[in-house]
Amino acid sequence: MVMRTQVLVVGGGPAGATAARRLAASGKEVMLVERDLSFRKPCGGGIASSALDELDIPRDVPHRVVRTIRFVSPSGRVLDIPLRGGEILVVDRRAFDSLLRRLAAEAGAEVVEGEFTGLQSKRRGLKSRVLIDGEAVTVESDYLIASDGVNSRVRRAAGLDPSDYVFTLSAPVGGLETDACEFWFGSEHAPSSYSWVFPRVDGDSAGGCSVGTGMSYGRDARACFGRFLDRLGISAEGVTARGYKVPSWKHGPYTAGRVLFAGDAAAQVMPFTYEGIYYAMKSGEFAAEAVTGGRLSLYGKLWRRRFLSRFRLMRTLEGVFLRNDAGAEKLFDIFCRPEVQEASMRLWLRKEAGRGSLLSYINLFRKFLH
Repeated sequence: MVMRTQVLVVGGGPAGATAARRLAASGKEVMLVERDLSFRKPCGGGIASSALDELDIPRDVPHRVVRTIRFVSPSGRVLDIPLRGGEILVVDRRAFDSLLRRLAAEAGAEVVEGEFTGLQSKRRGLKSRVLIDGEAVTVESDYLIASDGVNSRVRRAAGLDPSDYVFTLSAPVGGLETDACEFWFGSEHAPSSYSWVFPRVDGDSAGGCSVGTGMSYGRDARACFGRFLDRLGISAEGVTARGYKVPSWKHGPYTAGRVLFAGDAAAQVMPFTYEGIYYAMKSGEFAAEAVTGGRLSLYGKLWRRRFLSRFRLMRTLEGVFLRNDAGAEKLFDIFCRPEVQEASMRLWLRKEAGRGSLLSYINLFRKFLH
């Protein structure tokens, strides 16, 4: 069986659904293929409210509103930073991703549950092999947007190496409550990364927390997760953790021929903070704009103009402050300063696009590092 569409989007998470929505709204014929429409990605699910406003996404999914970020240093010092000029919404990823796909369908995209299995390029377009209801289908398209995650099959089919990654383990924990998004630092349980405690949202109910930890390698993941539970005073009995890879950013690639890579498939996760949802949606938007304009090189230009300097800065800060406990304690001291908190609100929470926000952040950290 052969099907035809102008643009095939593989992967129905935030990047793919946003790309499909934008393309369909511009008049393009779009097929969005998602392997599992009921999948819930292991994820804290935190999104800045400004990101939803910027991308015109309604808030009609289960969520928790968070107005405080909490840092806990390796030595146990606690810093609460009130969010000013916005808030964080913690969403259920299954419901949120479904919402984004619904918006794409309402814009005119065809949403299909199917599995991408291979890619064959041809001179004036692409042929993709997709399993739909157990039947092998050939999908012919002019372009393909790969948004199929850190283990992207499209990357492999295009001959690209897989992304580097940070390994995470997370689990829902009942009986633990917080009104903040908490970031816990300590090499004992989060070497070269951090652990977290977020309010939890699950379908129509809210309660308990999502607890997790990250590290730059996976062999000691369960031991690190167990040590974090110990630090929280939580018994590991009955706690079932799920492992997941979070891509480690590396500049490019954006395209390979007529294939564009977005979101986790392009490793577009902010270093240091490991925020991914917003950047996935923006990459989908930029990829769609490039396809609509018929100039694929525009995608990389848009992304670099908006985010490259920020990602490079965060990679530098990650290397300085997350390499050991002394660095994390120094980071805590810096964030005690009101001017650093305000600069962070502008850059992280409000998503200000001008270079002024970034330059003020760079200057602040340069001063404190000296």
